[in-house]
Amino acid sequence: MNHLSDKTLTTVSVPDNFHQIFLTAQNYVRNYFSTSQRDPEKGSIKFSGERYILVRAASMSIEFFDMMALLYKDRGEKEARALSFNFLFDIAHSIGKADARSFFSKMKLTDPIEKLSAGPIHFAYTGWASVKIHPLSKPTADKNYYLIYDHPYSFEAQAWMDKGQKAEFPVCVMNAGYSSGWCEESFGISLVTAEVECRAKGDRHCRFIMAHPSRIKAYIREYSKKAYIKYEHYKKINIPEFFGRKRLQDEIRNYKIHLEQLVKERTDKLKKTNLRLEEANIALRVILKQMEQKEKINKENFLINIKQSIRPFLDRLEESGLNKGQQILLDRIQINIDQITSPLIGKLSSKYLNLTPMEIKVANLVKDGAVNKEIAQILNVSLNTITSHRYKIRTKLNLKNKNINLHTYLLSLEE
Repeated sequence: MNHLSDKTLTTVSVPDNFHQIFLTAQNYVRNYFSTSQRDPEKGSIKFSGERYILVRAASMSIEFFDMMALLYKDRGEKEARALSFNFLFDIAHSIGKADARSFFSKMKLTDPIEKLSAGPIHFAYTGWASVKIHPLSKPTADKNYYLIYDHPYSFEAQAWMDKGQKAEFPVCVMNAGYSSGWCEESFGISLVTAEVECRAKGDRHCRFIMAHPSRIKAYIREYSKKAYIKYEHYKKINIPEFFGRKRLQDEIRNYKIHLEQLVKERTDKLKKTNLRLEEANIALRVILKQMEQKEKINKENFLINIKQSIRPFLDRLEESGLNKGQQILLDRIQINIDQITSPLIGKLSSKYLNLTPMEIKVANLVKDGAVNKEIAQILNVSLNTITSHRYKIRTKLNLKNKNINLHTYLLSLEE
């Protein structure tokens, strides 16, 4: 092994205060890639026992954009480019996070800066690009994270330049995705990268700014004030977001869960309201039933009072020998009383209105199931008197000469 290279940082350019950390990472990654196993018969390439694959650079850059433009030509070049951009960024971001986790475990790293240090070295050894981190960078594990860096020899920009084509937009999408994925895994915060200048479109550098999604636009705006490229250029820069579609799906799913929860809460509330309404309806029905019963009793008492309190005096008055004029007035009074009571009688279930007080007492005892002998003892009258009252009751209830049980009939009047 070249001992000089063990002390010289050759694969990445970093500020002096990061030199030793990145040198340690370089030596580890160099040793990692120093042992290779190639087995074409099994289609296998391994470094330090870890399997890798080789992919043509152009197929993941200019040719990929050309293919997407062809597939989505009916939607226009802009939409095809956006689909390509998002797909490549998301894939690279995932690869960057996965590679980072693997190396953290192998190198037993815990410090965020040490974790970050292996990324650019691995990046260089796997053919993506070399990395130059600028002194203005301030990588911190919070929303103030700021990293500005170049990718000299980016495989994506080089693929366009080798084809002799000049892009109208920054093309180093996978470089941006991989870098942000590795750093996001290193610092444990959400990070996104935007390429602000690109050699494939004629700029001096392939330059990137990496920051928290909430700060990236502000950092680009601040950078644009000092850059040699016109400010209007930076307003057109696409700022990718890792797995934007997935996050949108998550938002939709969370909103659906939120709506389902609202529906459940409102359904439960409606059930409780319906239960209270049902309880209120039951209570109302009880009150109405009580009012109906009270109204019925009041009507019956009113009619009974008329029959028992007024009719006897009218009968006696009629028997007292009235002159013709008095008789006419008495007849008018009786007609008026009948007109008042007849509609009510038709609405009442009680048939006791034509009975005398004693007959009503007898009828109630018959309804309750008492036999004649028991009724006679209760009312302290003779058995013949009870028999006579029963006969009169049947007559007044229009049951005379009918094969109808008086007890059963009286019970039916209360249903």
